[in-house]
Amino acid sequence: MKLIFCDMDGSLLNHRSKISPRTLETLIKLQEKGIGVILSSGRHINSLKKYGNMLHFEKYPMSGYSCNNGQNYHDHLGNKIFEHERLNYEDYLKVRKYAKDHHYGFIVYINNKRIMFHYNESLLVRLLHLHIPIHVDTIFDKFVYFGRPSFDTQGLDYTCSLVDPYWLEIGPKGVDKGTMLERIARFYHIDLKDTIAFGNGENDLPMLIKAGTGVAMGNALEHVKEQSDAVCDDCDHDGIGKYLEELLL
Repeated sequence: MKLIFCDMDGSLLNHRSKISPRTLETLIKLQEKGIGVILSSGRHINSLKKYGNMLHFEKYPMSGYSCNNGQNYHDHLGNKIFEHERLNYEDYLKVRKYAKDHHYGFIVYINNKRIMFHYNESLLVRLLHLHIPIHVDTIFDKFVYFGRPSFDTQGLDYTCSLVDPYWLEIGPKGVDKGTMLERIARFYHIDLKDTIAFGNGENDLPMLIKAGTGVAMGNALEHVKEQSDAVCDDCDHDGIGKYLEELLL
Protein backbone atom coordinates (compact mmCIF):
# COMPACT_ATOMS: atom_id res chain seq x y z
CA MET A 1 0.00 0.00 0.00
CA LYS A 2 1.40 3.39 -1.03
CA LEU A 3 -1.45 5.90 -0.79
CA ILE A 4 -4.29 6.12 1.76
CA PHE A 5 -7.26 8.34 0.87
CA CYS A 6 -9.44 9.36 3.83
CA ASP A 7 -12.76 11.10 3.66
CA MET A 8 -13.05 13.49 6.60
CA ASP A 9 -16.52 14.03 8.10
CA GLY A 10 -18.00 10.75 9.28
CA SER A 11 -14.84 8.82 8.34
CA LEU A 12 -11.49 10.09 9.63
CA LEU A 13 -13.28 12.54 11.92
CA ASN A 14 -15.62 11.28 14.61
CA HIS A 15 -18.92 12.98 15.40
CA ARG A 16 -17.04 15.57 17.51
CA SER A 17 -14.98 16.51 14.42
CA LYS A 18 -11.83 15.01 15.97
CA ILE A 19 -9.24 12.49 14.79
CA SER A 20 -9.00 9.98 17.63
CA PRO A 21 -5.54 9.47 19.20
CA ARG A 22 -5.31 5.84 18.05
CA THR A 23 -6.11 6.61 14.41
CA LEU A 24 -3.81 9.66 14.46
CA GLU A 25 -0.91 7.58 15.76
CA THR A 26 -1.51 4.86 13.17
CA LEU A 27 -1.49 7.30 10.24
CA ILE A 28 1.69 8.98 11.48
CA LYS A 29 3.41 5.58 11.77
CA LEU A 30 2.39 4.71 8.21
CA GLN A 31 3.69 8.02 6.88
CA GLU A 32 7.00 7.26 8.61
CA LYS A 33 7.09 4.09 6.50
CA GLY A 34 6.77 6.17 3.31
CA ILE A 35 3.02 5.77 2.75
CA GLY A 36 1.16 8.93 1.71
CA VAL A 37 -2.05 10.04 3.43
CA ILE A 38 -4.47 12.09 1.32
CA LEU A 39 -7.28 13.95 3.09
CA SER A 40 -10.08 13.68 0.53
CA SER A 41 -12.98 15.94 1.37
CA GLY A 42 -15.72 18.22 0.18
CA ARG A 43 -14.04 20.85 2.34
CA HIS A 44 -11.87 23.76 1.26
CA ILE A 45 -8.10 23.57 1.83
CA ASN A 46 -8.34 26.21 4.59
CA SER A 47 -10.51 23.94 6.74
CA LEU A 48 -8.28 20.89 6.13
CA LYS A 49 -4.85 22.28 6.97
CA LYS A 50 -5.30 22.00 10.74
CA TYR A 51 -5.78 18.23 10.35
CA GLY A 52 -2.74 18.00 8.10
CA ASN A 53 -0.77 19.80 10.81
CA MET A 54 -1.93 17.22 13.38
CA LEU A 55 -0.68 14.50 11.04
CA HIS A 56 2.66 16.34 10.56
CA PHE A 57 2.20 16.53 6.79
CA GLU A 58 5.12 18.96 6.54
CA LYS A 59 7.45 15.98 7.09
CA TYR A 60 5.89 13.73 4.46
CA PRO A 61 5.95 14.85 0.78
CA MET A 62 3.70 11.97 -0.32
CA SER A 63 0.77 13.29 1.74
CA GLY A 64 -1.66 16.02 0.67
CA TYR A 65 -5.18 17.37 0.32
CA SER A 66 -7.87 16.49 -2.24
CA CYS A 67 -10.35 19.36 -1.78
CA ASN A 68 -13.87 20.37 -2.81
CA ASN A 69 -14.87 16.84 -3.85
CA GLY A 70 -11.97 16.43 -6.25
CA GLN A 71 -11.85 19.90 -7.77
CA ASN A 72 -8.27 20.63 -6.65
CA TYR A 73 -5.22 19.01 -5.07
CA HIS A 74 -2.73 20.61 -2.66
CA ASP A 75 0.57 19.06 -1.60
CA HIS A 76 1.81 18.35 1.93
CA LEU A 77 2.64 22.04 2.44
CA GLY A 78 -0.72 23.25 1.16
CA ASN A 79 0.50 24.42 -2.27
CA LYS A 80 -2.01 23.93 -5.10
CA ILE A 81 -0.62 21.37 -7.57
CA PHE A 82 -3.53 21.07 -10.02
CA GLU A 83 -7.27 21.53 -10.28
CA HIS A 84 -10.17 20.28 -12.35
CA GLU A 85 -13.07 22.30 -13.70
CA ARG A 86 -14.57 24.75 -11.17
CA LEU A 87 -18.12 26.06 -10.66
CA ASN A 88 -18.82 29.51 -12.09
CA TYR A 89 -21.55 32.14 -12.01
CA GLU A 90 -23.55 30.51 -14.81
CA ASP A 91 -23.58 27.27 -12.82
CA TYR A 92 -24.73 29.20 -9.78
CA LEU A 93 -27.71 30.68 -11.63
CA LYS A 94 -28.79 27.26 -12.95
CA VAL A 95 -28.46 25.45 -9.64
CA ARG A 96 -30.08 28.29 -7.69
CA LYS A 97 -33.10 28.35 -10.03
CA TYR A 98 -33.48 24.58 -9.66
CA ALA A 99 -33.42 24.96 -5.86
CA LYS A 100 -36.03 27.70 -6.00
CA ASP A 101 -38.30 25.70 -8.32
CA HIS A 102 -38.10 22.67 -6.01
CA HIS A 103 -38.20 24.60 -2.71
CA TYR A 104 -34.85 23.24 -1.52
CA GLY A 105 -32.63 24.99 0.99
CA PHE A 106 -29.55 26.12 -0.94
CA ILE A 107 -25.98 26.83 0.24
CA VAL A 108 -23.06 28.14 -1.79
CA TYR A 109 -19.45 27.97 -0.60
CA ILE A 110 -17.03 30.65 -1.78
CA ASN A 111 -13.42 30.50 -0.52
CA ASN A 112 -14.56 28.44 2.46
CA LYS A 113 -17.32 30.91 3.36
CA ARG A 114 -20.92 29.75 3.45
CA ILE A 115 -23.86 31.75 2.07
CA MET A 116 -27.31 30.28 2.64
CA PHE A 117 -30.56 30.79 0.74
CA HIS A 118 -33.99 29.63 1.90
CA TYR A 119 -36.79 28.99 -0.58
CA ASN A 120 -39.09 27.25 1.86
CA GLU A 121 -38.98 29.76 4.72
CA SER A 122 -40.72 33.04 5.55
CA LEU A 123 -40.47 36.05 3.24
CA LEU A 124 -38.34 37.86 5.84
CA VAL A 125 -35.76 35.06 6.00
CA ARG A 126 -35.60 34.84 2.21
CA LEU A 127 -35.14 38.58 1.81
CA LEU A 128 -32.35 38.66 4.38
CA HIS A 129 -30.39 35.97 2.57
CA LEU A 130 -31.11 37.07 -1.00
CA HIS A 131 -29.64 40.50 -0.33
CA ILE A 132 -26.13 39.02 -0.11
CA PRO A 133 -24.34 40.04 -3.36
CA ILE A 134 -22.61 37.44 -5.53
CA HIS A 135 -20.50 38.77 -8.38
CA VAL A 136 -20.37 37.46 -11.95
CA ASP A 137 -16.66 36.58 -11.71
CA THR A 138 -17.12 34.43 -8.58
CA ILE A 139 -15.65 30.90 -8.55
CA PHE A 140 -17.49 28.56 -6.17
CA ASP A 141 -16.21 25.71 -4.00
CA LYS A 142 -19.45 23.73 -4.15
CA PHE A 143 -23.25 23.97 -3.96
CA VAL A 144 -25.46 22.17 -1.44
CA TYR A 145 -29.16 21.38 -1.26
CA PHE A 146 -30.37 20.69 2.26
CA GLY A 147 -33.35 20.17 4.52
CA ARG A 148 -35.31 17.51 2.61
CA PRO A 149 -35.38 13.72 3.08
CA SER A 150 -34.97 13.25 -0.69
CA PHE A 151 -33.92 15.31 -3.70
CA ASP A 152 -34.90 15.14 -7.37
CA THR A 153 -31.78 15.78 -9.49
CA GLN A 154 -32.92 14.57 -12.91
CA GLY A 155 -32.77 18.06 -14.39
CA LEU A 156 -29.25 18.81 -13.11
CA ASP A 157 -26.29 18.18 -15.40
CA TYR A 158 -23.80 18.09 -12.52
CA THR A 159 -22.14 15.59 -10.19
CA CYS A 160 -24.71 15.21 -7.39
CA SER A 161 -23.88 13.18 -4.28
CA LEU A 162 -25.92 12.45 -1.17
CA VAL A 163 -23.69 12.95 1.89
CA ASP A 164 -26.54 12.15 4.26
CA PRO A 165 -30.32 11.96 3.69
CA TYR A 166 -30.74 15.73 4.20
CA TRP A 167 -27.55 17.01 2.50
CA LEU A 168 -26.82 16.83 -1.24
CA GLU A 169 -23.53 18.21 -2.64
CA ILE A 170 -23.27 19.46 -6.22
CA GLY A 171 -20.09 19.87 -8.26
CA PRO A 172 -18.95 20.05 -11.90
CA LYS A 173 -20.01 17.13 -14.08
CA GLY A 174 -17.32 14.44 -14.34
CA VAL A 175 -15.38 15.78 -11.36
CA ASP A 176 -15.39 13.77 -8.15
CA LYS A 177 -13.14 12.19 -5.53
CA GLY A 178 -12.54 9.21 -7.82
CA THR A 179 -11.24 11.24 -10.78
CA MET A 180 -8.92 13.07 -8.38
CA LEU A 181 -7.70 9.81 -6.82
CA GLU A 182 -6.69 8.61 -10.28
CA ARG A 183 -4.91 11.87 -11.08
CA ILE A 184 -3.00 11.89 -7.77
CA ALA A 185 -1.94 8.27 -8.26
CA ARG A 186 -0.60 9.14 -11.75
CA PHE A 187 1.18 12.18 -10.36
CA TYR A 188 3.08 9.99 -7.87
CA HIS A 189 3.52 7.12 -10.41
CA ILE A 190 1.53 4.73 -8.21
CA ASP A 191 -0.60 1.87 -9.48
CA LEU A 192 -4.24 2.06 -8.41
CA LYS A 193 -3.95 -1.40 -6.84
CA ASP A 194 -1.60 0.19 -4.29
CA THR A 195 -4.22 2.66 -3.09
CA ILE A 196 -6.84 2.32 -0.37
CA ALA A 197 -9.76 4.66 0.33
CA PHE A 198 -12.16 5.13 3.25
CA GLY A 199 -15.53 6.87 3.13
CA ASN A 200 -19.12 6.94 4.32
CA GLY A 201 -21.15 9.05 1.89
CA GLU A 202 -22.33 8.85 -1.68
CA ASN A 203 -19.74 11.47 -2.66
CA ASP A 204 -17.09 8.95 -1.55
CA LEU A 205 -18.33 6.16 -3.83
CA PRO A 206 -16.30 7.10 -6.95
CA MET A 207 -13.17 7.09 -4.77
CA LEU A 208 -14.05 3.79 -3.09
CA ILE A 209 -14.70 2.17 -6.48
CA LYS A 210 -11.54 3.51 -8.16
CA ALA A 211 -9.16 2.65 -5.30
CA GLY A 212 -7.42 -0.70 -5.19
CA THR A 213 -9.33 -1.32 -1.96
CA GLY A 214 -12.44 0.68 -1.09
CA VAL A 215 -13.48 0.51 2.56
CA ALA A 216 -16.84 1.81 3.78
CA MET A 217 -17.18 3.02 7.34
CA GLY A 218 -19.51 1.17 9.70
CA ASN A 219 -21.68 4.30 9.74
CA ALA A 220 -21.76 4.58 5.91
CA LEU A 221 -24.95 4.65 3.85
CA GLU A 222 -26.08 1.10 3.08
CA HIS A 223 -25.64 1.34 -0.69
CA VAL A 224 -22.11 2.67 -0.11
CA LYS A 225 -21.30 -0.42 1.97
CA GLU A 226 -22.78 -2.68 -0.72
CA GLN A 227 -20.48 -1.25 -3.42
CA SER A 228 -17.29 -1.29 -1.33
CA ASP A 229 -14.69 -4.03 -1.02
CA ALA A 230 -14.83 -4.07 2.77
CA VAL A 231 -16.48 -2.44 5.78
CA CYS A 232 -14.58 -1.25 8.85
CA ASP A 233 -15.79 -0.06 12.25
CA ASP A 234 -17.56 3.30 12.49
CA CYS A 235 -15.97 6.72 12.80
CA ASP A 236 -16.50 6.86 16.58
CA HIS A 237 -14.64 3.57 17.18
CA ASP A 238 -11.37 4.03 15.26
CA GLY A 239 -12.65 2.37 12.11
CA ILE A 240 -9.79 3.62 9.91
CA GLY A 241 -7.09 3.19 12.57
CA LYS A 242 -8.04 -0.38 13.45
CA TYR A 243 -8.38 -1.46 9.82
CA LEU A 244 -4.97 -0.06 8.88
CA GLU A 245 -3.29 -1.50 11.98
CA GLU A 246 -4.48 -4.97 11.04
CA LEU A 247 -3.64 -4.55 7.36
CA LEU A 248 -0.29 -2.75 7.48
CA LEU A 249 1.16 -2.73 11.00
